[in-house]
Amino acid sequence: MLEDLHKRVKYSRLYRADGVYRLYIHFGANDRNIHTISWFEVINDRLRVFVRVHRLKPTDYYDSQTAKQYKVEIEKQFREIIEDCERGREKVPLHKRLRDDVVPVYDEKSMKHQVDALRFCCSMKVSALYADTSTGKSKIAIDLAVSRFEAGRIKKVLVFLPVATKANFQEQIKTWCTCRDIYWKLVGHESISASDTIFLSALNYTDSKTMIIIDESHAIKTPTTNRARRVALICEKTNYKLVMTGTPVTEHVHDLYMQYQVLSPQIIGAKDWQEFEESYMIMGGRLGNEIIGYKNLEYLTSLVEPYTYQISKEECLDLPAKHFTTHYCDLNEGQARLYEREKRWLLKVIQGNFLRVTDIFQSFVRMQQICSGSYRSAEGYTEDVSTNKLELLSVLPSNEQAVIFCKFIFELEMLVKFYGREKCALFSGQNPRKRDSELKEFIKGKRQYFIATMQSGGTGLNGLQEVCRHMAFFSNSFSYFHRKQSIGRIDRVGQQSEMYVHDLCTTAKIDEKIMQNLIRKGNLVDEIRALMADKTKLKKDIENL
Repeated sequence: MLEDLHKRVKYSRLYRADGVYRLYIHFGANDRNIHTISWFEVINDRLRVFVRVHRLKPTDYYDSQTAKQYKVEIEKQFREIIEDCERGREKVPLHKRLRDDVVPVYDEKSMKHQVDALRFCCSMKVSALYADTSTGKSKIAIDLAVSRFEAGRIKKVLVFLPVATKANFQEQIKTWCTCRDIYWKLVGHESISASDTIFLSALNYTDSKTMIIIDESHAIKTPTTNRARRVALICEKTNYKLVMTGTPVTEHVHDLYMQYQVLSPQIIGAKDWQEFEESYMIMGGRLGNEIIGYKNLEYLTSLVEPYTYQISKEECLDLPAKHFTTHYCDLNEGQARLYEREKRWLLKVIQGNFLRVTDIFQSFVRMQQICSGSYRSAEGYTEDVSTNKLELLSVLPSNEQAVIFCKFIFELEMLVKFYGREKCALFSGQNPRKRDSELKEFIKGKRQYFIATMQSGGTGLNGLQEVCRHMAFFSNSFSYFHRKQSIGRIDRVGQQSEMYVHDLCTTAKIDEKIMQNLIRKGNLVDEIRALMADKTKLKKDIENL
């Protein structure tokens, strides 16, 4: 596009060096007091206009306001030419336009599957790396950044990732990054959505010489969230992007939309979420706003396949065996009373005319809380009761370290009281400043139990597998994704022993329902939506809980 534009614009100058391709044009004021630079550059597969105005007198500063005015004027003057160049560009298939030719840079510690993935990513400007936990996707991403830096494509890297994994990723950079001249900036998923300052800092940091890595990219799956919108806006400023996660689809196929949208809107081709929904989803339900099926999935797969590389743990790693055991205990008298109370409340709600999915979901959560020893009613009534689950902890060996995952904060507090604070390393959203040091103490053997919530400790943590082979779920998530990620903390490279995963459950039917759903690798929310279509069946299902 730039060469075509160069032929049409008088006094233009084509610049090529260090992986940068620009067309400079003569536009704007230039004298002893002001210096203007205007150029065209292909960013994110689109022809973009850039203007920089530097005023030397009476004070030395960059005049962003005048630069914006010049940019608007250039886009207006060149509109027809730009559109003509864009039409010419569209005649070339997208996967050819997004090809790259970078020599992969890796060391002798790289495993074959990592080298194969790196070669694939080096061949494309944008890619999706869907790799199971423990397959070393962080090293692949870091080697990719080094490869692009050595080829002159980039100078710096921006990484979006869960806040809980920042320290671990920083360690990965220290371990695997062979080039100390690359600038790295790590931004938490949670931070980019909550802080305007952090968002603007990341936006200003990013330019055409920046590579963006989105780790645990399923975190941006919802296009209506502040997080996803801001990440997408930043991604528009650069050509080189990598999304990576162990579970690209945590609930539905539509989880893929935003992950490819930030790579390039042209990959799927839907101009917005509504068009994607109309093309690939079958909507139904009582109000017509629920996903009840999918269509055109083979076509969708063909669109994303040229940019996607998948790594399966079973295919590339030889890890020790895992043993799963479910242990049961009865509800005590107080729990049984509260459990029946919650059932009666839910059955009463079902008979009403304004039943919502959230009503059932929240009631299931309260039932699960009762099984763990605490009750928070919909009306705000609170009652704490004990639980026989604590007795099930005896299945963990008394002379070995163990990881215990919980769903609720009150469970962490209960376990700390049970074991004693001196034996426990805590990792949750309640101790963000101290949790990394607690993790290190556990790895060093100073604490016997690593107690974490699945939301905070279930992704990105490394090192647990080197000291621990036992894991217990004091309670489970409704989603198989959270469970899979949590097990991946010990089921990864570095594990030398057979692993034992213990599920601590009560005989209450809600625990059985959750475990059956996890065995099917499903999501309980989907099951609730399906049941809502038939109130009679839903009522019977609740009565059997």
